[in-house]
Amino acid sequence: MAVLRGRFCAATVDELRDTSAMRRWAALVDQRLLFPHRGSIELTADHLDLGAWRCLHPADIRAVSVNYVAEFSRFAAGGTRGGFPSLGNIRNLGAPLILDLASDERLVVLIDYTLWSGTNKAASWEPAIREFLGRSH
Repeated sequence: MAVLRGRFCAATVDELRDTSAMRRWAALVDQRLLFPHRGSIELTADHLDLGAWRCLHPADIRAVSVNYVAEFSRFAAGGTRGGFPSLGNIRNLGAPLILDLASDERLVVLIDYTLWSGTNKAASWEPAIREFLGRSH
C-alpha cells in the first residue's frame, strides 16, 4: 500500500552540472527542463519508487533533506514568470528533495512541481522519507 504518491522530475548532481548553457536559460521559464528523469513517484513501507528510473530501499539512502544545492540554486528554482521571479525562490517552496545515496551519488528531485508557481511538494515528503529511512538506520 502506498504511503505517498505523486509525479517527479529528477537528476543526479552530475547530470545537472553537465547541463548546457542553452538548456539552463530555457529552464528559467520551466525548471523541469533541467531534469531528464520524470514519472510517477511512490513511497511505500519498503521502497521509494521513482518510476522506470530507480527503485530505492531504505539501505540505499544515506540522508534526505530539502535544500537548494549549487547545481539547483534558489535562483534556478525561482525562474521567471512573465519577467518576474516565481514563488519557487521564497523560503524553501521551490527547494528540491536531496537524496544522498549509499553509492555516494546525490539525487535532486522535484515532487509535484507546479509550473505557474515554481513550487513543489518536496518539503511535505521529507518527514515520511525520514520515517522510511528510520526502518533501516
